[in-house]
Amino acid sequence: MPRLLPAALALAAVASVAPAQSADRLNPVIAVQEKGQPVFGISHPMIVRRAMRPGGPGGPGAAPVATPAAAPAPQAEIVLADVAKETVGYRRADFLFTGASSDTFLKYLEELRAAGGSVRTHPFSSKIGIWHEDSAGVQRAIVRQLNAGLVNLSLEEVESPDEVRAVIKAMRFASAGGTRPDTGLAAAAAYWGLPVAQYKAKADVWPTNPKGELFLSVIIESEAGIARAREIAATPGVGQVFIGYGTLGMVFKGDTAKREQAAATILAACKAANVPCGFPTNNPAEMERRYAEGWRVFIQQRRDENGMGAIETGRKLGGRQ
Repeated sequence: MPRLLPAALALAAVASVAPAQSADRLNPVIAVQEKGQPVFGISHPMIVRRAMRPGGPGGPGAAPVATPAAAPAPQAEIVLADVAKETVGYRRADFLFTGASSDTFLKYLEELRAAGGSVRTHPFSSKIGIWHEDSAGVQRAIVRQLNAGLVNLSLEEVESPDEVRAVIKAMRFASAGGTRPDTGLAAAAAYWGLPVAQYKAKADVWPTNPKGELFLSVIIESEAGIARAREIAATPGVGQVFIGYGTLGMVFKGDTAKREQAAATILAACKAANVPCGFPTNNPAEMERRYAEGWRVFIQQRRDENGMGAIETGRKLGGRQ
């Protein structure tokens, strides 16, 4: 399997150490936020092959291949154990984000544990859907993702505080006044490195429970959400607020001025509520610009020199070298 990390960055990553955190705090993202420092996330390496895009080599609508010799070479098989070793070797990001919905992902977590990874070093985040479109589907996603061992859930297209409150309730165990079942916790407890009983004691929503290790991110990416951004950001239990910057590009039909005004509105709401605000940055220049504006949570969607370079730039700006 070919290496996925650029060689120079890979060497630096292996030499680095995970962020320092208190002995009783499992979730490094919360540990960093409690110190008032910037947070950095990155996508994990590919664990399944992506389907060919329409019109691309071999995909639907592709031009006929003239000769067998012109056919693309077969791609190397993805070996989860190799991917896990690479993931564990890179510790400059505070969390990884994923789809986290497949049996392959659960196998990947097992390989991560075997390679020395855990929630303390490689916590995962995932989107869970849009509550006002499919609340039942979001509830199922919450149980599935948390029972896999994730610590952060991102609620998409949030438009009201009521949605936030409903999701926080769904994240909390039934025995703690929520609706999450108190069963099926073995995989999550294993990734957290805890007996099930201890996992249950810690798997509550922060900052609603100051000792909790789970947290909720809300994504504002519609005009309705922007209009209520201050209410949403100030809702108790919100751990982070993200702008759905790509989605807003479609909402405003490519009008960059309106999209930037929306970004300013969301950022101002975060500052008023004293909640960290997140932005997708994929290169060092973007990191410098958005950090200067006041954004303090950053997701790198590209696992390449630009994405990792953005993290290094952000760590330097935030005094986290």
